[in-house]
Amino acid sequence: MEFIVKQGRPEDYNQRPEKEQRIYDFLDDLGIDYVYLDHQEEFSMGDAADADEAIGVVGAKNVFLRDKKRRHYLLILVNGTKRIDLKQIGELTGLKKLTFCHEDDLDEVLGLTPGAVTPFGLLNDPDGRVQLIIDESLRDEELFAMHPCVNTVTVRMSNRDFMDKVIPAMGHEPIFAAL
Repeated sequence: MEFIVKQGRPEDYNQRPEKEQRIYDFLDDLGIDYVYLDHQEEFSMGDAADADEAIGVVGAKNVFLRDKKRRHYLLILVNGTKRIDLKQIGELTGLKKLTFCHEDDLDEVLGLTPGAVTPFGLLNDPDGRVQLIIDESLRDEELFAMHPCVNTVTVRMSNRDFMDKVIPAMGHEPIFAAL
């Protein structure tokens, strides 16, 4: 498949899902310079490898966790080559019995579907139910890419814009940790 990276808001913006449109509006309102890449559906890091290479990023894995009682939710961003250690995350947060969220949790809390887990989902969490945890190694990357709430597109921006503008505008204070 041939990939074509395009600058800014898609020309067919009005034909895109509303949740995707909302992300372009959000980025434009913040004055973020970004590119996007349309691709086939991605459900795993393996699926995303070619698109990540085409858009020029090291893929980041986005994992949504919850505690047993569904009182605490965590969105973990880690370098795609790393494994998530639930015990380490539990020690970091003081939460026990962490597990991967079910599809219904993902929809209810972040308004997302499997394969489309993204930090942009935090826009659907105005009450701050989700704690964002970012692997420290991601701070060193020049560029950052993620899905705009759909898993058929990847959006890329500078890591500085992501860390300094996007995250604060979503109203979630991240925890940075060596994961």
